[in-house]
Amino acid sequence: MIPVKSKKYDFDISVTPNTYAGELALPFVTAAILGAETINKGRCRLIEGVVSKAVINPLNYDGGLLQAAGCDFNDGASMTLAEQVVTLSDLMVNEAICRGTIFPTFMAAQGRMVRDGQIPPAFTDFLLAATAEQAGKSLESIMWTGAAPFGTGLLSNSGTINEAGINASAMQDFAQVDLTTAFTAGTILGHMDSVFATASATPGILGKPGCGFYVSYEAYAFFQQAIAAQGTDLGYNRDLKEVTYLGYPVYACSGIPNTVDVIAFTYPDNIVVGTNAYTGNEAAQLIPAYQYDGSDNVKVTMNFAVGVQTGVAADGVVGFDFA
Repeated sequence: MIPVKSKKYDFDISVTPNTYAGELALPFVTAAILGAETINKGRCRLIEGVVSKAVINPLNYDGGLLQAAGCDFNDGASMTLAEQVVTLSDLMVNEAICRGTIFPTFMAAQGRMVRDGQIPPAFTDFLLAATAEQAGKSLESIMWTGAAPFGTGLLSNSGTINEAGINASAMQDFAQVDLTTAFTAGTILGHMDSVFATASATPGILGKPGCGFYVSYEAYAFFQQAIAAQGTDLGYNRDLKEVTYLGYPVYACSGIPNTVDVIAFTYPDNIVVGTNAYTGNEAAQLIPAYQYDGSDNVKVTMNFAVGVQTGVAADGVVGFDFA
């Protein structure tokens, strides 16, 4: 029997050293930032062009804004200017990627795009885009859990979402609800009831556009199971991808670990993500290391900055079971 040799690719892909800064880096850096699920699905307010930090000034009023008409100017002293600050953390991507390892994936993408009538990407663009996609997934995680190299996250500042982490997080001023038991398909509705009841007692939250529950994918699956079980057909023939609680959306967020029993209730405009995109300080670079060190590696670097904060400090609820 004549052995069949594996096909050898005509390995003609090469990389020219390139540095992308400012506007040239935007397509790649923006792809990394928008790769975070909370951002690309519109579940937060994205502020671009931030240098170091930005002040968020929401207006608060005590309900006595209107008064009887008169000839004199009479400040009702009912409006106050609050202040929240989103501080950016400098982040970077430093990856060495083997051309031989990425080549089959690149060839598959080329073929797929040709079949779809699209223009195949250059290898350098494909490499940067693939790296940016993975960077976005990492960004989604640290935006919620915090810790080095990010600093304060939405639900923790230590990398671990627990009560101490929440108390030092961007959501530290949210009302807290102790849910006492673990999340399951049998308990999730009761937990959401408790969080919603607390949110109902907080003026103004329920009327904000997009207001809803932010949960892990596991908690979201428990909720789907619980909803399906409410119908006579057990929901097996219904599309439950966009389930709601009393009309309020339930957002599954990959940045919230499945191992953590926590629910955040707020609205997208209150979750603020600041970035330095469009400031000219973002950068991306390709370094063809294989030309210099005998390896088959291409090194990819990116530099950008991101930070998170809440717009109105107390406009939200966090329910958790950390027993």
